[in-house]
Amino acid sequence: MAILGLQQQQTEVGRIRLGVKVKTGRGKEHPAKLDRLRFTSPRRQLVDAIAAAYGGTVEPWQPPRGNQQWQVITNVTEVPVLVPPQDPGQSQWLEMWSKGGCQRRCDGETETISRQACLCAAELLPPEDRCRLHTRLRVMLEDIPGLGAWRVDTGSYYAAVELPGIAQLLAMAQGAIPGRLVLDQRTVTRNGKTMNFVVPTLHVDEITPRQLVSGEVQKVIAAQRASAIEGTARAALTSGVDYESLIGAAQTVDALKQLHADATAAGAVDEDLKAMFADRAAEIRAADTSKSSTRPPVEQALDGEIVVDPSGSWPATPAIPDGAA
Repeated sequence: MAILGLQQQQTEVGRIRLGVKVKTGRGKEHPAKLDRLRFTSPRRQLVDAIAAAYGGTVEPWQPPRGNQQWQVITNVTEVPVLVPPQDPGQSQWLEMWSKGGCQRRCDGETETISRQACLCAAELLPPEDRCRLHTRLRVMLEDIPGLGAWRVDTGSYYAAVELPGIAQLLAMAQGAIPGRLVLDQRTVTRNGKTMNFVVPTLHVDEITPRQLVSGEVQKVIAAQRASAIEGTARAALTSGVDYESLIGAAQTVDALKQLHADATAAGAVDEDLKAMFADRAAEIRAADTSKSSTRPPVEQALDGEIVVDPSGSWPATPAIPDGAA
């Protein structure tokens, strides 16, 4: 079991924090909440990449314990993430910290450090000896280089209620799940006083509950991502094609049809391009009719109208006038 637990861990490369310590006029520090996401890491290049992607200024940061790190307070309230498999039972604890580190880590029944009965719920303890609720979630940043995990730490009651349940559901997927880490704005009124605060939440938009419980969710995600990559690559390859010039240069209807098929496959056919294809087809047919008029007539020529299929397919066969057979 311990080996399996180790296999499910990813290297932690940094933290996603929801607050910051600020100095008072007397030089003391006190915690203050943020309305944007803050990232800290000992790896400067990762923090630089986050600042480039999400804004903010990279600064040195000294944690309470350990060596200097780097931090950036971004301009965003949400980021795309991958949620790797993790044990929901290991994501939430009652903890008491001091300058010497974590003194108690309790699951509500057992204090795991001393292996004694949990004291965190004892209401008679003085405030300095009471435990606080800590919820942690590991995510990977989709748009930032590197394969390590970023740990979200929060003492929010609402996050403690919501995040573990979502993590437990996502564990059914047997693999990483794409989603968005979002700072939700919340408002509550207690004893006549209104309080505004933010809660870290996970939003999963790419899969449905039915897909999640199907056992095939990883195949669904792979197919969605492959389709998105294929579309992006096709757009990149065809973005520089001057279809207007190619349409004007086409000399036969067959050549125009092939160009239309290529443009449709590239997703480049819009209403304007449809009209250009129809106009050029009419010009080519008119030119062919003009050439044939100098020859002895074989049969009566029929006028027709070029009709563009609204679905984006090649212009339909010219309509035959009423009464013609």
